[in-house]
Amino acid sequence: MRKIFLTLGFALFAVPAYAGTVLFVGDSHSVGPFGWRVDALLREAGQKTATYASCGSIAQWWVTGKPTPCGYFFRDLEGKTEKGQKGRTPIFTELLAEIKPEAVIVELGANYAGLPSDEFAIRDMAGLAEKIKASGAACFWVTRPDSRKGREDIPRILELTYKAVSDKCRIFDSTKVTRYPETGGDGTHYWSPEGTPIAKAWAQHVYDWAAPDLPGAQPKR
Repeated sequence: MRKIFLTLGFALFAVPAYAGTVLFVGDSHSVGPFGWRVDALLREAGQKTATYASCGSIAQWWVTGKPTPCGYFFRDLEGKTEKGQKGRTPIFTELLAEIKPEAVIVELGANYAGLPSDEFAIRDMAGLAEKIKASGAACFWVTRPDSRKGREDIPRILELTYKAVSDKCRIFDSTKVTRYPETGGDGTHYWSPEGTPIAKAWAQHVYDWAAPDLPGAQPKR
C-alpha cells in the first residue's frame, strides 16, 4: 500500500499545476522548430497554451486575415494541431476574444525588412501591441533572430521594433542568442539540420526569459 501511495505521489508531483493562459503568435520561425519548442515548453510548464503561426506574416496580416503562401502551424488550447502550406492568417482580435489570454507572446519582425516605410512598420507593430495592452494581457515580444541573408537589415528592424512596442511589451532580442550557420539552410530559417539545434536553444532562452512573469509563475526565492 505504501508503495502505491508513493507512486501516486510521484505521479502527482510530475504533472505541472495549471499556471495560466498564454497566446503565442508568430511568423515562419514559429511555424518551424522554434515555435514547436516554445509551445511545448509552455505546455510542459502547465500553461494553457494556444499557438498560431503564419509564414510570411507581419502584424497587418493578423488584422486582414491575409493567407500565408508558405506554411502555417496552429495548436489550440486542447492541443489539436493543424499544419499546412496555404491558409488564412487568424484574426488577432478574434483570438483574444476566444482565448482570453493572460499573456501574449509575439514573434514578429523579420518580414518588415522588405518594406520601404519605417513609419508603417512602427505603426503596424504598435497596433498589435496596443490590442494586447487593451485586452489586459501581459505582452512579451520576441524579435527576429540572426540570419545569413539580409543580415544588414537586422539593426534597422530591431530599432523599429523597440520604437514600436517597448512602451507596451517586454522585448527579447533574439539576435543575442542566435547566430545563423555559415553553411546549410536557406539563410533565413532554422529548419535545417544545422539550424534546428539553434532554434531549440533559442526557444529555451525565450521561455526562461518570459517564465518568471507568466501567469501563475512562482515568485523568485
